[in-house]
Amino acid sequence: MRLITRDAVQLFLSAKLRSGLSWTTVKSLRTTFGTVMAAAEIADLIPNNPVRKTRFPRRGPAKQRAVIAPEKVRDFMDALPEPSRSVAWLLVLTGLRIGELLAVRWRNVDLEHGTLRVTESVYAGHFDVPKTQRSQRTVPLAAKAIQILAARKPAVMNPEALVFATRTGTPFGRHNLTNKQLKPTCKKSGVSWHWLRHANATLLDAVGTPLGTVQALLGHSSSEITREVYLHSIPADARAAVEKVEELLHRRKLTQVEEDRKLGSSLIQ
Repeated sequence: MRLITRDAVQLFLSAKLRSGLSWTTVKSLRTTFGTVMAAAEIADLIPNNPVRKTRFPRRGPAKQRAVIAPEKVRDFMDALPEPSRSVAWLLVLTGLRIGELLAVRWRNVDLEHGTLRVTESVYAGHFDVPKTQRSQRTVPLAAKAIQILAARKPAVMNPEALVFATRTGTPFGRHNLTNKQLKPTCKKSGVSWHWLRHANATLLDAVGTPLGTVQALLGHSSSEITREVYLHSIPADARAAVEKVEELLHRRKLTQVEEDRKLGSSLIQ
């Protein structure tokens, strides 16, 4: 650890930024690395913390996200083949993470009461608990979601079976679905499984859902994540908002209207 210098850390961070990792990811690496070296400094293992002396570049402009509009979402999902079509619809309707949806078992689905419980997540065939405590949640199902799940429900059901499973009963791989079905359909539109979760958040916001409710449905530990990362402006909503502001600025005060009315009356007399 004594051989780690400020220049070495600076080169490491610069290389990670050039490799294509996001600014946020590299900043998290720097923070974690700095915490480790700070502990070493406190324990007198090193004379000082070299990470603290590094310089981190300002965050550049964020990539422009694909526009989220209801018509675009519907057209995209209807163009997908199965099982990706059902996966996409459920992601938009429930806001689940792709790993959470692919890990749903039939014991977690209650079609009679219209609910779905999130208790697991899967990545590359490995099951684990969801990423945060709030991620373990019960999500209500609307009519379309119930219809999709009912169509997939087998006549003889094993409660432990996955809703989305291969012929051998193993979970579908998100990357396989992406490469074989999602990418060929969306091409260069920028749509991904995670984009569909963003779409759910934006549509909830568009219909006036309180931020706390959106946070609970998405399983976020913080409302700031919901507000800053997941809520996108729908073009039609943005235009309506601008028009409302303009209307507000041009609206004459009621007192001014009353004064004008009295002035008009006196002029007539």
